[in-house]
Amino acid sequence: MNESNYLFIHGWVDDVVRDATVPEAHRIRLRLADGRIEDLSLGRIESPVRLGDEVSVVVERARHGRALVLMDHTTGEGTNVLRREGRRWPAESDVLIIAATVGSFAVPLGWGAVPTTLVFALLFWLVTAKLPQTRRHRMAAVVDYLMDREYCRWRAGHSREGAVR
Repeated sequence: MNESNYLFIHGWVDDVVRDATVPEAHRIRLRLADGRIEDLSLGRIESPVRLGDEVSVVVERARHGRALVLMDHTTGEGTNVLRREGRRWPAESDVLIIAATVGSFAVPLGWGAVPTTLVFALLFWLVTAKLPQTRRHRMAAVVDYLMDREYCRWRAGHSREGAVR
């Protein structure tokens, strides 16, 4: 994913309510500088957001209503869903794949199947869990940087004398 996949929205909080359909989710309403209103959904707000706070929100262009990152510029606290979606425990399908592979190693390799199984399990974990987690964390850092850059640009244009308010 790159910068063109994300939309950066800056504004002020008009309303925050719990989303009735998802237990930990919140709906947040932002008032933009041009007077428009944006309604967004955020999985879980990790820091309190008050009405009137100046915030920046990052959404995927493909799923416009779902916020990935919320940064409260009034308090300096934020929520980054990309960073939080990290650890994944092995599912039943993962255990089944490892067990089937162990079984196929055991017959032809005998005792050599033990180290082969350990190496396979390590590689399987690396490919299915660790690499995607590292990629999400790297993308979260890139999105944080892009959000700060876009906020600085927006703030400079918004507060410049003669700017449209």
